[in-house]
Amino acid sequence: MPRGVDYTKFRDAIIKWYREFGEKDLPWRKAGDPWAVLVAALLLRKTTVKQVVDIYREFLRRYPSPARLADASVEEIKAIIQPLGMEHVRATLLKKLSEELVRRFNGQIPCDRDALKSLPGVGDYAASEVLLTACGKPEPLLDRNMIRVIERVFGIKSKKRRPHTDRELWNFARSLVPRDPELAKEFNFGVLDFARKVCTAKSPKCSLCPLANNVCVFYQKRERV
Repeated sequence: MPRGVDYTKFRDAIIKWYREFGEKDLPWRKAGDPWAVLVAALLLRKTTVKQVVDIYREFLRRYPSPARLADASVEEIKAIIQPLGMEHVRATLLKKLSEELVRRFNGQIPCDRDALKSLPGVGDYAASEVLLTACGKPEPLLDRNMIRVIERVFGIKSKKRRPHTDRELWNFARSLVPRDPELAKEFNFGVLDFARKVCTAKSPKCSLCPLANNVCVFYQKRERV
């Protein structure tokens, strides 16, 4: 684990920032239904939040459960999600997912990481989204945005070519997440929003960063150059 960075200051600063500037109205962040969270995780791949919101609502209106989706045809599903692109791939995957949930779990979404990851199209990130948002488990949402923030703030770098598969990085991210389920959500959503709005991949807005002066290793190194 990195030394010299106060984890508590990092958590508190992110949560405070999220409460003031975060995207708190996104419907899947408020969803208590694991199915709704899982649908959002799959729809959000390779697209933008803005594109997904209306389609997500219409999708759940038509298919409020895995059983309802399992009865639909791929063509029907494609018609709804077509604006997101890759509609055949997405529709086929969603159809397979719903059928597996009905066949193996009686149409229920399991609150277990291994069980979730055994489902079509569900990896560590999607499993974490369900566990965090709908199951009350303090898991990290370790995507490229959270990885970027962790690497900069703590001055660490994954040795893996695909950092999101790095188990050590996952374990470190998990150690940062507050144990309280609600604080865990605020922290995770805060990191993701902060990465998109402030700690951007190119030209990070360090002047707006509450972590810059006394927490962030990246900023301190840059200032010394």
